Amino acid sequence: MQIKKGPYGYYAIEKLDSPDKICAYAEEVIAGNKSDFYLQPVTELFGSVAMCCFEFSGYLQLTDPEFSVFSPGRKTASHKKDNKNLSLRRRSVGDLFYAFAKLLDNLISPSCLVLDPNMMFSDPDGIQVKMCCLPIKSHPDDLCISSLGAARLEELLNCDFFKSIITDDEKNALVYSVKENNEEMFLKTAGIIRGDDGDDPFPSGNQSSETKGFITLPAGIRQLSKTERDLLTAVLSSVLSVLSILGKMPLPCILFFLLAVIILITTMMNQKKTEASMKKAESQEQSRQRSSILFSDPLISMPDEYSAGSKNEAAVNPYVPLTTGKLTLLSDNKNTNSNYSLYLDKTTIGSDCFLSDIVLDEPGIAPLHAVIKQVNGSFYLEPAKGSGKTFIEDSPVENGISYEIKSGQKITVGDIEFRFRTNN
Repeated sequence: MQIKKGPYGYYAIEKLDSPDKICAYAEEVIAGNKSDFYLQPVTELFGSVAMCCFEFSGYLQLTDPEFSVFSPGRKTASHKKDNKNLSLRRRSVGDLFYAFAKLLDNLISPSCLVLDPNMMFSDPDGIQVKMCCLPIKSHPDDLCISSLGAARLEELLNCDFFKSIITDDEKNALVYSVKENNEEMFLKTAGIIRGDDGDDPFPSGNQSSETKGFITLPAGIRQLSKTERDLLTAVLSSVLSVLSILGKMPLPCILFFLLAVIILITTMMNQKKTEASMKKAESQEQSRQRSSILFSDPLISMPDEYSAGSKNEAAVNPYVPLTTGKLTLLSDNKNTNSNYSLYLDKTTIGSDCFLSDIVLDEPGIAPLHAVIKQVNGSFYLEPAKGSGKTFIEDSPVENGISYEIKSGQKITVGDIEFRFRTNN
């Protein structure tokens, strides 16, 4: 990327050799992100070249020496302001790492993030971190935390800005979790940095194996698992060791004690390996599920070594297609985006940014104007009760009633006209 000064501010610019690399869906998500960490992308097409621009006027590069004037170990009374800033920086950086993982929930690959410290920015106090996220197409297998790239992340964390905020142990934990594709460990470390003691921000109802009792009493010996049988053997060996002491038999006591220790050590090692394998399998399954939502064809946008195959390869990569819709603007309206993606089961349209997924801040648009629902691959338009006018193919529709809409039909919301299409 390059930094250039324009007539209205400073810009980070990435040149793409093909407009086909731009992903409209990713551009919409980044532009409307709620984490407030990503600079809004503006793409311009120049023939066969696409330019992606990010304005960062008013912000400084993270490599600015101003951001490395104090360290976490500096806690003297004369530097209270520095310590307060350090606390705020740590929380902001922890939130930033959370935002990396949240990209996955929005079906955006973390590989799109620009982790070059020269292309990351902050306000003069170093509290608000801003960065570039390229809205480009990515391989479906990149929908996992490891796509950040352990080497890229380590290089970023070695810059002075992050060195003054996070400890070496925290840095190593983040890099290791990316290398091992351990999303749970990554989020836990981010939680420690932001000061919530690593509490899981997405708690589930299931207890982890670490919080459950070490031994669960079985209903019968035949129902015991291998681990439980090993533990029972270790307990019996310990009991025999105690009985040997009471019977003044030192040699059997030592043998039974060593047997119990060996069984316990072996069981714990096997348990750790099993948990690591389960977490890895869970992470891979999560990545496959994310891929199945966004990518309808396993051979779309794949390198040549993937696309050179046949039907057998498609069977190996069973990405389940998702029916998606799209609203294309027909009206001449500069304040409205030209395209909106419809990929949720329920997409709301209106002028209120808190009530609506698609925000149309125009006269004649109610706060919650209409809802487009997706049911079994079909789409239905339901104008909200008490809202303004809504039309399908210039025919007015009644508020509160669902109407099935077909690909190619014109939909009018207020005075704004769209063409609805599906990917089928």
